[in-house]
Amino acid sequence: MASNPYSRLRENLSVFLPPDRLVIDPLRTLAYGTDASFYRLIPKLVVMVESEEEVSRLLAAVRELKTPVTFRAAGTSLSGQAVTDSVLVMLGRGWTSYTISDDGGLIRLQPGVVGGHANAYLARFGRKIGPDPASINSAMIGGIAANNASGMCCGTAQNSYKTLAGMRVILADGFVLDTLDPRSRETFLRARSGMASAIVDLAERVRANAPLADRIRSKFRMKNTTGYSLNALVDFTEPVDILQHLMIGSEGTLGFIAQIAYHTVPDYGHKASALMMFPGIGSACAAVTLLTACPVNAVELMDRASLRSVETKAGMPEYLKDLRPDVSALLVETQGDSPDALRANIREITAAVASLPQVMPAEFTDDPAEYALLWNIRKGLFPSVGAMRRTGTTCIIEDVAFPVARLAEATLDLQLLFLKHGYREAIIFGHAREGNLHFVFNQNFNISSEVARYARFIDDLTAMVVKKYDGSLKAEHGTGRNMAPFVELEWGAEAYGLMKEIKRIFDPEGLLNPGVVLNDDRTVHVKNLKPLPTADPIVDKCIECGFCEVHCPSLRLTISPRQRITVYREMARLAETRSDPHRLNALREAFVYEGDETCATDGLCSLACPVGIDTGKLIKSLRHSAHTPTAHAVATFVAGHMAGTTSALRMLLRGADIMRRLTGEHVMSRISGMARTITRDTLPLWNRNLPRHAKRVRVPPPRNGSRGPTVVYFPTCINRTFGASVDYGDDPAVTQTTIALLDKAGYHVSIPTEVDSLCCGMAFDSKGFKEQGREKAQELGRALLDASESGRHPVYVDLDPCVWNMKGALDGRLRIFDAVEFSLNFLVDRLEFHKRDETVAIHTTCSGTKMGHGAGLERLASLCASRVIVPDGVGCCGWAGDRGFTVPELTGSALHNLKNSITTDCTGGYSTSRTCEIGLSLHSGISYKSIMHLINRCTTGKETT
Repeated sequence: MASNPYSRLRENLSVFLPPDRLVIDPLRTLAYGTDASFYRLIPKLVVMVESEEEVSRLLAAVRELKTPVTFRAAGTSLSGQAVTDSVLVMLGRGWTSYTISDDGGLIRLQPGVVGGHANAYLARFGRKIGPDPASINSAMIGGIAANNASGMCCGTAQNSYKTLAGMRVILADGFVLDTLDPRSRETFLRARSGMASAIVDLAERVRANAPLADRIRSKFRMKNTTGYSLNALVDFTEPVDILQHLMIGSEGTLGFIAQIAYHTVPDYGHKASALMMFPGIGSACAAVTLLTACPVNAVELMDRASLRSVETKAGMPEYLKDLRPDVSALLVETQGDSPDALRANIREITAAVASLPQVMPAEFTDDPAEYALLWNIRKGLFPSVGAMRRTGTTCIIEDVAFPVARLAEATLDLQLLFLKHGYREAIIFGHAREGNLHFVFNQNFNISSEVARYARFIDDLTAMVVKKYDGSLKAEHGTGRNMAPFVELEWGAEAYGLMKEIKRIFDPEGLLNPGVVLNDDRTVHVKNLKPLPTADPIVDKCIECGFCEVHCPSLRLTISPRQRITVYREMARLAETRSDPHRLNALREAFVYEGDETCATDGLCSLACPVGIDTGKLIKSLRHSAHTPTAHAVATFVAGHMAGTTSALRMLLRGADIMRRLTGEHVMSRISGMARTITRDTLPLWNRNLPRHAKRVRVPPPRNGSRGPTVVYFPTCINRTFGASVDYGDDPAVTQTTIALLDKAGYHVSIPTEVDSLCCGMAFDSKGFKEQGREKAQELGRALLDASESGRHPVYVDLDPCVWNMKGALDGRLRIFDAVEFSLNFLVDRLEFHKRDETVAIHTTCSGTKMGHGAGLERLASLCASRVIVPDGVGCCGWAGDRGFTVPELTGSALHNLKNSITTDCTGGYSTSRTCEIGLSLHSGISYKSIMHLINRCTTGKETT
């Protein structure tokens, strides 16, 4: 047997875990070990678990070998809670189940559910979960609970601790306790009586010590995630209740949260916000004191430096540029269950601050556009500093809390502290209602003198927060490694001793996430700092927050956008330093598949990225630089012979269809699989939803010989090639359906001349052939300008990804529309819709999402069918043009949950991209077609003038 403990552990785990869930290769251990903090530790082994049983058996295995283990969910934590140089345990595909009580008052969630998704499930009840961290659309419930994460509205009244109803927890020895199950509680009290007694004894000792108990209560009246939740020892008496509340905020150091149940809170449908400007931080904080007694849901403080950091950004109000140097702002939100309640709240709030000096009159607005504008100011603060930082520096965001009555004084002290240590670009903002301030600045960790400067700043900061204000060093971001050396400073020796006792009771061998929350190394916060070398201007601004990951179709197959950037940065560092050529070669070789071939380059990552990074652009750039002259020559030939290329592809599709009919689908699938294996995955993989060949696009004479308004129809090269599939039944190809529908609506259809030679260039650009893509786009632009009479007539394009590409690449005079936008603007008023009593599913493509057309697609489907399904958790389909043929596992991974989200009464699915529809059909069990098919089937023409 191998002597290396990690090799032995891997052998032991392989008894019940497959090899692909035991990761040791250098690329994925680096990638999976990355979190949002500024620390870098690379795990020796990454284990992906799918069930409670696997977690219990894993814990038994690590105890046997005394191997430390760290749990992680989404890895959006900021303080180093989710990194390790030992064993990292990641949630697999599962862990996303949930149940909701009949009235929506209680929701049970597995730890892999994204917080934003939980709120989406609760929306129909007018409820939400209490915790509302800024990362809620990326962070998973396991991490939200384990860090007691909060946010702008939840404060201390609605965080995980206060809204906890129960949980399933797996203790360090593998024991599973369900605190909502009376039998499980009884079993725990019998089987783990020693642990239960130790918990009760600890709580009784604390309650008997009145000064200590009072201090604990006082500390948790403000936001506080420094150390363990000692308030559990004074708030509860039953050992199970104490245990589950100690788990909240324990950062994986006391056990594994396998399920959590929350009491939900109201999500009021009526909201209004106002931006209040005050002449100085003192008057702004005086307003905070008054506002805390009012019905406010959020009070966000922004100092002048914060406002200055966003004043030049697109969409920001012009008046931000003219504010005086000392101006501070409060963004105030109030909510009500009715318009009358909302108006009453506004009157009360306005009256409360009427006597205070304000720079300009503040008015509440519930207009969605104005409301969004105000909140975009607040949401843009962190990204603005991150985007402005020098390459190679880290964007630090910290959070502290002070008594609200001393908030103004503390804010001024913070500003002076930044000046003292030379952080002149630092900004201060935060949840003022709770006395919780965030501050952001840029830090270079590549130079020892800069690390020393940061250490001096943290020393001064911790001393000020604790000794002058008795505040919280960590209000909502968790202790992690960053504040672990200062927990005793904040709490004192007696309370710190309680925390060490808690750790010994729960984890006597110290194997669960050691070094986090409690750490005797007084300099651990400036060790194992993450390098951020210059790599490529496209991604150099990445702060590795992980917000992008929830949108990535390759997340559970290979790696995510954040992880691609992490690996690419490491390759750049190794190439620059020439320090480890063997490791560099291993990373480069693995990156071909993990980073390049399985990247859909869909750009959705940029929508969630705080600094707008599209990692797909990096991959396209790498593809471009990797192409040989021969490859460029082939691409140039294909671009110059599009008509012949599409004709040849139609012949291949026709041949494949003939062979399918002759051999049957089963034999055809086997032949295709064998051919793909023999060619080492070079040949594309056949599937039963592969389209037949398309017929040449021809425009029939208009009905009744009439000539209505003109629309230019550009049938894309995909739809000129792909006809109907076997699953289409009697429906023709999308080009025929489109022409019939336009004719039904009374339009004169015009198709560009030489259409068979035209292409928008996306097919070339996505593969890194930039020059050829640009030339095809220019050629198409000229043809469409001619056909549309220089933009006089609208241009309808039948494939979403091409529309997105064309809008960015072609002449601005062209009015280009996809199926959704065109139908809503040009078809709805010219057709009679006949809603059918049926259920249909819809899928918004990546391009449709970027264009904001998801709601429009749902509206169109709702005009046609009585019930519309938007499958849960299904984003990018992963087909990515042709990846579904060449890398079919990408689509399989992206759509793994699709079939489970389709109800049995669903008659069909509809989307706006032919290639996406192939993958959706393949993995759903129903036929997906263009939304134009559904509209055509459910409408008749009507007389128009």
